[in-house]
Amino acid sequence: MNGWDTPSHDYDLIHQRIEVGNFDWDSTSFDGRVITTLVAKRDGFDAVRLDMERKLEVRAVTGRASEKLRYDRPGDTLVVRLPHAVAWGDTVRFTVAYHGVITQGRGLYFFKEEPGRAHRPQQVYSGGGTDGNPRWIPTWAAPDDKATWDLVATVPARLTVVSNGRLVSDRRTGTSRVVHWAQEKPASTYLISLAAAPFVRIADRGPVPLEYYVYREDRALARPLFGVTADMIRVYARLTGVPFPWNKYAQVTVADFIGGMENVSATTLVDWLPDARAYRDRPWYRQSLIPHELAHQWFGNLVTAENWANYWLNEGMAEFMPGQYWGATLGRHAEEDYYLDEYREYLLKDARRRTPLATWNSNNVYPKGALVLWMLQKELGREPFWAAMNRYLTGHAYGNATSDDLRQAVLEATGRSLPWFWSQWIYQAGYPEFSVASRYDSAASALVLTVRQTQRDTATADSTGIRFSVPQAFRALIAIRVGTATGDVVARVTIDRREQVVRVEGVRTAPTMVSFDDENAVVKTLDFPQPTAWLATLLERHPDLWQRSWAIDQLASRAGDTLAARALARAALEADYDATRARAAGALRRFPAELALPALTRAVTDSSARVREAAVAALSEVGGQQAGELARRAWAGDSSYEVRAAALGAMARLDPAGARAVVREGLRTPSYRDVIQSAAISAVVDRPDSGLVADVEAIAGQQPLAVYGLAALTARGDGAARAALARLLEDRRRWVREWAREATGME
Repeated sequence: MNGWDTPSHDYDLIHQRIEVGNFDWDSTSFDGRVITTLVAKRDGFDAVRLDMERKLEVRAVTGRASEKLRYDRPGDTLVVRLPHAVAWGDTVRFTVAYHGVITQGRGLYFFKEEPGRAHRPQQVYSGGGTDGNPRWIPTWAAPDDKATWDLVATVPARLTVVSNGRLVSDRRTGTSRVVHWAQEKPASTYLISLAAAPFVRIADRGPVPLEYYVYREDRALARPLFGVTADMIRVYARLTGVPFPWNKYAQVTVADFIGGMENVSATTLVDWLPDARAYRDRPWYRQSLIPHELAHQWFGNLVTAENWANYWLNEGMAEFMPGQYWGATLGRHAEEDYYLDEYREYLLKDARRRTPLATWNSNNVYPKGALVLWMLQKELGREPFWAAMNRYLTGHAYGNATSDDLRQAVLEATGRSLPWFWSQWIYQAGYPEFSVASRYDSAASALVLTVRQTQRDTATADSTGIRFSVPQAFRALIAIRVGTATGDVVARVTIDRREQVVRVEGVRTAPTMVSFDDENAVVKTLDFPQPTAWLATLLERHPDLWQRSWAIDQLASRAGDTLAARALARAALEADYDATRARAAGALRRFPAELALPALTRAVTDSSARVREAAVAALSEVGGQQAGELARRAWAGDSSYEVRAAALGAMARLDPAGARAVVREGLRTPSYRDVIQSAAISAVVDRPDSGLVADVEAIAGQQPLAVYGLAALTARGDGAARAALARLLEDRRRWVREWAREATGME
């Protein structure tokens, strides 16, 4: 699970000079020339094996003095035959000239400027990642051999080229532009980057020079979005004790990207820059994407997982760090809020496929990785935790690490080995599923809890015979808080058996609240039946967002309970953090109108957009004339895109016929990430209305969901939608035809 997945190779890659040019956007092709320098790691070294996709056509391989070298092309590799064997420690240098024809998105992305298509200038950029770069350059693909490199790109003169490291030169030659970048500190080759587009460059100040590359029409949006970068760098450097490790930090926005790619010193990001109004809705771009990709400059780029089985060391660390930033700048609740989202995402991923963190192709390296590190921080304490992270970063700087290297860094910094922690959270799958029953023993002044772990180890072996196990009993060091009329009693216990009885002594009066795992120290699910009064007190009193969220979910299942409704209503209006108010407002959707509407009526005017959104969405299920009127007001007057989208959906559900004009207006209403338009398309699909098909067809060139919506209506027998889809298959706009073919299953 640590080093055994690291592929063997018999040389040390030192440097590559990558020259690319003659980009052809019609054939998605280019010409390349890569000069590779390496050092042999064995005697009798006579052949070099590089990763290179078979589609890349080798035109020549030459050695010193342009001597032609023999080569083979087994699979997606290039094997260069040296003219004679060399000894251990000898330097080898050779040049590969080649021509590449790219399948879109496999290594490089080509986009042509198309008349009528907004926000899509001509561009070409690399995808990178675990397997992208060998699809456009011959190199060593695995992350364990770090090198330096130069990248020289020749592009049309109107394009700006961005890459890793230092800009060496940028010169025009006729209609072309030749740009030379140099990455002068070693890094893994999956981080090599190329991005060329008609960017404008916006310079900013920070601990290192900061650069934002955006399309000209996005210039005004760049600084409000990326301006937080300098503060994030300072906070990360303070927490880790390691300054930003590269000479500059560029953030480059491109079309149709997966989100972000942490190319060393030059992160590539999708071009979804929020407008001013979008910040009311806490856009994911600033909340998660920017701080995640920035964190990789330390975790993943400075110190890189030795192999992809340890990929969580890159992605889990980077997913962990945004929560630390928001906690450091906005406080405890912002930190808990971030990890609560990670917790919910992890449960969904684990339900689909259960794998450990440290394994090849683990599906949960992002959320589980973040949560495991948060648990480790709580186990160690903040200062010891960051001392361990500093030891990890400084001990492996510009090198590689495995999961056991992190364990060793923790041991060296704190003196704690924690074998049980690594075993159950890194190398095994799943999480504890607690089932708790309580009994108050008034004579003994004790609360007696029977704690069972109900998770099942049901995994089967895969085709290779590997089977991932789930611990029958997790070890968990937790606190149990018992609230009473005369004060709280807290007991700290170790849960480490499949079933055990825990006694909380000193409970001299009847409990009014019980908080299991009071500090939320363990990732878990919890089945713990409690009286409504206990849950209401827990929701009102507890500072931790997980405990509040758990209490809300329990209360939400008691739709006929007036006390539960009152507790949720109070939380929706009075809780001190908007995530709690929003979840409580959303839970009221299950309650009768007479219990839910008074609180929802006030919640739709909350200062937080996500509370208003949750309240408006709840109205669609509560129903009634008053709910419809509140939704109409939100649609007409709210400043948030997300709230207006929720209001449109609520109106369409409550009064489909009466909402037709609003749906039609929504189809024409611009918003960040098209959330309002998307809500309108969904409304048309959910409640088919042939009278709106023409309106959906009219926006088919703006986003693919409109075309997929028409395909869904066609599948239900809507003749107008079928005719519209047929027209779109013949549309003059290439991208619309592509969307129509995809929507109809023709591609």
